Amino acid sequence: MSDNRKRILFLCAHRSIRSLMAASLLEARTRGPWDVWSTPVSPDQQEVDLARQVLDEMGFRWLPSPQITEPSFGLSWDEGIILCSGLAAT
Repeated sequence: MSDNRKRILFLCAHRSIRSLMAASLLEARTRGPWDVWSTPVSPDQQEVDLARQVLDEMGFRWLPSPQITEPSFGLSWDEGIILCSGLAAT
């Protein structure tokens, strides 16, 4: 990562595939200022396979594993995007 790139984290409140899909799409579409990260997703293999298929059909690659992390002390991001289905918000 170069010093002028901003770190961005995609997080899904329900650990669905949304965060990884969004992060993968941004990573594939931008060559700009973003160092893209995502939180891990629940291990629903059918969801993962379908998401990989969609990205592959679009010609995009899956976000690499080193860019997937749990938020914790000592890590920081310039931007954070929380993806939610609306069920968590009341």
